[in-house]
Amino acid sequence: MNPKSLSKLVIILLVPSLLFFCKPKEEETTDAIVSFLVGKATAEKAGSVLKANDRIVESEIVKTDKDATLDLTTTLGTVRLLGGSEASIAALRADQNYIKINSGNILVKVAKLKKNESISIDTPTVVAAVRGTQFWGQVNPANETGTFAVREGSVQITRKDDEARVLVKAGEAVDLGPGIKALKVRPAAAGELSAMEQIDQMK
Repeated sequence: MNPKSLSKLVIILLVPSLLFFCKPKEEETTDAIVSFLVGKATAEKAGSVLKANDRIVESEIVKTDKDATLDLTTTLGTVRLLGGSEASIAALRADQNYIKINSGNILVKVAKLKKNESISIDTPTVVAAVRGTQFWGQVNPANETGTFAVREGSVQITRKDDEARVLVKAGEAVDLGPGIKALKVRPAAAGELSAMEQIDQMK
């Protein structure tokens, strides 16, 4: 085989390999699993009533009936939706979860995450960035009020309209609302701490 032919053969063999290794890596998506359910909950886009061990895909909207309780477990943690809540599963990546709580009450249990891992809880007014913690959040979209209380670890709350930030630590809470100019932490109320005790039941 002459040198020209050999060069052509090498190029023909190398180009597909280079294209394969140089193509952008696709983000790996995961599913959330219904790990606990009492009462009725629905997957709105799929138009289905949920049951234990169902898989919830990225971009799905989940709603719980008034007296229902639903746990969604991902590779990074577990979110519990209490009765009358609605959540949009915005992103389910192997290293990042982004869940939008449109209304209602949630409990979140997240183990210590690795440096590149994160869970963000988005509400109509704030974003809560989580690394390893247990907390409760309440969202009232009608009047744009809400509360976050932390049981363990810490949660950074960032308000969307002005990017004001506050770090809420274990045993603390922060109230949200249109008339509240400065985000200030306060001691978590006894009822808030009591409500978070059910986190122990979550997987």
